[in-house]
Parts: sequence; structure tokens; C-alpha cells
Amino acid sequence: MNTKNTTIIASCLLACVSTTFATPGYDDLTLGSTYYPGGSAVSEGVTMRFRDFQWWDGTWTSGGEATVGNGGWACGTTHELGLNNINVIFDYIGSVGSQTAVSFDFGEHGGNINLAVNGDVYNTDNFIDLDGLIIGGATFNVVSGGYGHDCGRVEISGLVHKLRVGGQELWLDNITSTPNDPCQYGYEDLAGIYVGNPGDSFTTDGIDCHITGFEWWGGTWTFSGIMNVDTTGLACATGNELWVNNCTVVHDFAASTGPMDDVSIQFGEYGGNINVEINGDFRNVDNFIDLDGSVIGGVLVSIPYGGLGNDCGKMVLTGTVDTLGLGGQELWLDCLEGDSNGGQKDVPGDTNGDGTVNVMDLLAVIQAWGACSGDCPADLNGDGTVNVMDLLMVLENWG
Repeated sequence: MNTKNTTIIASCLLACVSTTFATPGYDDLTLGSTYYPGGSAVSEGVTMRFRDFQWWDGTWTSGGEATVGNGGWACGTTHELGLNNINVIFDYIGSVGSQTAVSFDFGEHGGNINLAVNGDVYNTDNFIDLDGLIIGGATFNVVSGGYGHDCGRVEISGLVHKLRVGGQELWLDNITSTPNDPCQYGYEDLAGIYVGNPGDSFTTDGIDCHITGFEWWGGTWTFSGIMNVDTTGLACATGNELWVNNCTVVHDFAASTGPMDDVSIQFGEYGGNINVEINGDFRNVDNFIDLDGSVIGGVLVSIPYGGLGNDCGKMVLTGTVDTLGLGGQELWLDCLEGDSNGGQKDVPGDTNGDGTVNVMDLLAVIQAWGACSGDCPADLNGDGTVNVMDLLMVLENWG
């Protein structure tokens, strides 16, 4: 048996094993159904739109078709979707809502591949060429196969708003996905036509917010921007989102809910520079990714995905956040998350949570000296014993 055949059989076995846990795709469509560019269909609640295909040389064709079959070309035994010089767009945001993970089985048997996640477009020889890439803010992994003339499986991790897949002799099966969890703070209590300008204030989910000016890249400021509530899903989530246009929205946690720990927020950035202010510390950058790994206002900033510009992404803040300001020229925000710490900052050496390290904390350590278990506030380093290490922590953070 030659190497290629061995690879195909191994890939088929892996793909077929995965179907045990997946919901079969296209079984609700009539066998033999055919679709053409400009057409659409719905399978298991997901809207599919069929569009033109781009060949390897960059030219386009509208003469392709998609067919529901069961010939096992994707190495499965149920209905599968065959793509012949055509693209299919899975419109999650327009039907079932954005998904946090998407996977599918495939059989690619000739020609090039078209692929796009959240509008980030690729045209490549085989799926394996995309393995490990961040596409549209999501991580694209080829679990098996993908070398051409084989079966395999793709897993996409991250928010998926829309997924486009196309091929010349490409078969798809077992497309599964995970719905995006509801946002903790998603601006859903704001009116659908809410409009704000610099100088305006509002409250959402108990968080006091105010709108301020925006600094363009050259250092000049504008105070003529506008902020709307939008529902187009450009932050790759569902429901209301903030559209921030040449202004900055400042979330004042300290003045309302109390400081927030471990804050995160989803964004869609589609043009212009970005303003970020954390605890009064201001930055002006090209894109969110420029902040990855920075410490701003005493808080560590990370961008786990996206942030390259013209994409969706997420910003994670590790530490205590009193105020968070985000501004852009074509910026959408949604799904703010955070843990309220009751208005008190976590201060090393503070045994009673009053935000200050003083004689009361020193006495608490002395009185609890020795082994302890359960609720033991004086065990500042959590090693199960109150000793000189905890005492030193009090002294080092005194005042």
C-alpha cells in the first residue's frame, strides 16, 4: 500500500471516530439537493449562503454548485455537502448567534481552498497550509489530514461570526459548534437608538460611564465624536454593542460597582487608531495587539486573539481596574466581564481587607502564629502556616 493511500485511510478513520460525538450535518436536507451561487439553505438552524469561488490565480467563477450527497467523500456515512467551484458561508451571527468554537470533517480531492473566518480571507492549496494560524481572531487547527486528496478534521477556537469554506472537489460533514455564552455586562439595558457625545454620561448594568474626547494618531484631539448602540455583531457577539466613533467611553468602576478584578472585553476594530486608559494611565496605539504584554495603570494587558486591525478580538486585564477607557475611530465593544472585589483593592499584607497594611495586620499575624487551616487571613502566602514569611509581607507593604 502506498504512503498516500495509508494517509487517506488513517485520516478517514480519525474523521469517522470523531463523528461519534458530533451532530451529523445536512441530514435534514434532501439527498440530491443542489445549490448555486446566490442561493441559500438552512441546516440545523444555521443559515448557509452560497457564493462565487476564487481560483488559485485570483479569478472568480459563478458557475459552481453545491450538492447534498452520501458517497462518503468526507469519510463519513451520512449526508455530506459537496462543493464544486463554490463557497458556502455559515452565517452564525445572522441565525443562531456567534459561536465560540466550530469544527468540521472534510474530504479534499482536488483544486484550491477558499476560507474566511469573520471576513479574514485566505486562498490556499490545502487546509494544512492554514494550520495554527489566527484567522479572523480565531485559531485554526487541522487535527488530521489536510494535505490534499485526503480526509481530515478542522477545529476553529475563538469567536466565529461567519465561516466561509469553498473548494473545487471539497466535501464537508459533521459541522458542529459551541454557542457563545451570554455576556456578563453586554450593554443590553441601553436603548437601541442611544446616542452619546463627549461630555455625556450613562449607566449600564450599574456601571457609571462617561464619554470623552479622542486623540488621533498625530496627537490632536477631537471632541466631536459620537457613540451609538448597535446590533450588527461587529464585536463578534450578539445583542447590543457600543459603537465608538472618534470618542472614548470610560467605565468608572470605582465610582459605581467598585473596582473590578480580572476584566475582559470583546472588540471589533475596523479603522483608525486606538485609545486605551486604565486607572488614569493613557496609551495611543495603532491596534490592540500593540498593547499585548504591557502593564498599564498597574494592570497586565493581554490580547489572546485578534487585535491586528480589521478583526474581532479580546482584551484581558489582570489586576484591579478602577477605570477603563476605550476609544477608536471605527470601534465596537461588547461582552465586558469582571469580578467585583467589593470596592477594596487586593493589597499584599492586608489581613482584614481594609485596603491598608498597618498595626492591625501585624497583630493579626502575631496572634495567629503557627499552623493554620481553613479560613486563615493571616496566612498571607497561603502555605498553611503563619510565620516569618507572612510577617515580612506585612512589613514590606506597610502604610
